[in-house]
Amino acid sequence: MPVVQTEHELAGINVNSGPRGNTPGVDVLPSSVVVLSILAQGLGVDLPVDALMRAHPFEGAEPSNQTIVSMGAANGLRVEPMQLKRGDLAKLKRATPAMLRFPDGRSLVLVRVNRVEGEDVAILRDPYGAADALVGLGEDRLFDTWQGDLMLVKRHFAATDEERPFGFLWLLGQLLVEKQIFRDVALGAIVNSVLMLAPMVMVIIAMDRVLLNQSWSTLEVLVIFIAVVVIFETILEFLKNYLISAATNRIDARLNLYVFDKLLNLPISFFESTTTGRINGKISEIWRIRNFLTGQGFETVVEGLSIFIFLPVMFVLNWKLTFVIIAMAGLIAGIYAVFIPPIRRQHGRVVRAEMALRSHEVESIHGMRTVKSLALDGLKRHERDRLVARAVEERIARDMLANYPRTLVKPIDQGIYAVSILLACYMVLSGDNTITPGMVIAGSMVARRAAQPLIAVASLLQQIEEVRGAVVEVGSVVNVPPERGRSLGALRLPFRGGITFDSVRFRYSAEAPYALDRVSFDIPAGTIFGVMGRSGSGKTTVTRLLQGLHYDYEGMIKIDGMDLKEIDVDHLRSHVGVVLQENFLFNGTIRENIAAVKPNARFDEIARAAQLAGAEEFIERLPRGYETMIEEGAANLSGGQRQRMAIARALLIDPPILILDEATSALDAESEAIVNANLMRMAVGRTVIIISHRLSSLMASDQILVLERGKVYDIGTHETLLNRCDIYKHLWYQQNRHLQPDGPHVRIALP
Repeated sequence: MPVVQTEHELAGINVNSGPRGNTPGVDVLPSSVVVLSILAQGLGVDLPVDALMRAHPFEGAEPSNQTIVSMGAANGLRVEPMQLKRGDLAKLKRATPAMLRFPDGRSLVLVRVNRVEGEDVAILRDPYGAADALVGLGEDRLFDTWQGDLMLVKRHFAATDEERPFGFLWLLGQLLVEKQIFRDVALGAIVNSVLMLAPMVMVIIAMDRVLLNQSWSTLEVLVIFIAVVVIFETILEFLKNYLISAATNRIDARLNLYVFDKLLNLPISFFESTTTGRINGKISEIWRIRNFLTGQGFETVVEGLSIFIFLPVMFVLNWKLTFVIIAMAGLIAGIYAVFIPPIRRQHGRVVRAEMALRSHEVESIHGMRTVKSLALDGLKRHERDRLVARAVEERIARDMLANYPRTLVKPIDQGIYAVSILLACYMVLSGDNTITPGMVIAGSMVARRAAQPLIAVASLLQQIEEVRGAVVEVGSVVNVPPERGRSLGALRLPFRGGITFDSVRFRYSAEAPYALDRVSFDIPAGTIFGVMGRSGSGKTTVTRLLQGLHYDYEGMIKIDGMDLKEIDVDHLRSHVGVVLQENFLFNGTIRENIAAVKPNARFDEIARAAQLAGAEEFIERLPRGYETMIEEGAANLSGGQRQRMAIARALLIDPPILILDEATSALDAESEAIVNANLMRMAVGRTVIIISHRLSSLMASDQILVLERGKVYDIGTHETLLNRCDIYKHLWYQQNRHLQPDGPHVRIALP
């Protein structure tokens, strides 16, 4: 391998070259994402570039180092950013291949490091070039354009935090991630506790030296000493608060990201069987966990470190007094321990009542249009009053129950200070010469300070029980097994669009009848396939299985000969465009909604998709065009306009398989005519599956499947079914009465 001798030859490794880079009007793929895909492939992990960009959108031409780390972590890879210095290139011999990141944003593959004629040479690969097109660059020349930024990529086989079940052990692991910060905070707390002994020292010196001996010089030294202590305490307090804020906010961020990521990975069956309000109620308990970890719980643990300072000091001052204080603190802990079980049970009732309240609120807001149209205000208000009353009753019962230990503990807490003074005075009056008047006051101060952490830990037990209930509620959601199909060995091969159903049986629950019962059919790639049938015949179930929303079916479903269960679910859904009868539009502009499936799409791609869907004609009439903001629930768009936008969104990714599930049922005659007129253009180069009860939308289909009670009733072309299928014939003439043949009405012969 020859060594490149000039910087211009390095510029010849053009990350913008290759088929994509040389095609006018086509965006260049980010070189760092391409390099990550290449390195992952070498480690046995198939990570297509489009899948990475879809799952991890980013701003700018190239992703940040943190985004690349996240891309790797989500796919079983450990990506470690490093900074290399000139002269250390040889250290990478055992760490290659790796990713080199240049100041101008491009990235190259570092294949290996060779030793050539006494110089270390980096063997580089253009991410857009052929695998065997390598270039060697000497270390000196390399560092002339490279600043030492690289990323090492390795397989990560250990269980990640996301794979461990959510619980107290998981939360402890999150705390240990910040162990260095907590170590520094603990050291600062210990030093601060030592400085807190200064008032005690001041009292002893002031009473036993300054006042008794009338020593002005000692008073001056004491003033300087206190001033220095106050300055150090102020600095330590500032640093402690800064570190705690940094650690707790990072934990808070990871906790929020973890919960939301878990929600995204849950199967669709969970969301369909659990109300939105109930899910929201359970997840909202995360605030209780967050407040405990980042609030009083953490502060109590930090303050508890002062026990290791104050207890030894108390034993030095007087061991008898120390044992009395410990006994009183132990009594407080015992009182809390007695009341914990009933408080735990009552707190569970509070959580259930508040969850029902939040569920009702979310449901009412979500269905506000129905509430208004049916004048259900009074009914909803009555339901709300009842739920609020129940929640208030349960909270009052809990607070009253928690009030008992607080009331019983209060006199004991106050008595610690009085007992320490009275006991010390008794010992002085009894002839104990080891205690001076200054030590009496100082001892009471230390006793109160030492007892505070012990009391705080005891009262913390009550909060732990509340957090325990919150962990159970959040865990009941995030610990639900995620949907399958995201294993590292899943298939991510290109699709052509051939689909096969072979004796497929499926039902939504063990008690329900089969939605599909031994259904078999073939859809050749590039054809239009229609599906019709009466309500409940299984039409939509076919599309749900094709999207990988359910895997617990019998039989075999294949796409281009690949078992659907072996295909990566994200890869599958990113190559299947779906338009439903009711489509959700997100808050944002029309352009952002169409580009939701492809955030990096160019405007001409968005406009082309809108044109195919017949949406361009109404978008151009809007005052702000594609920049028009969509209101809540897309209230400023008609049903037909929302539907055409959904079709444009599905077409933007140019899917090899397009599913239209009653996509034209909500359209008016004009909009439906526009969509049907564009259907043949939509179908070019892809497999189109049309589900519709309007048979006029199925006439262009190469084959039409007729389903009845979950079984295949017939299959054929429009003309064939019109001649031999009584269900199809009856529905056709019902929708086209002007074509009704003379004679008796056609009757349906059910199987």
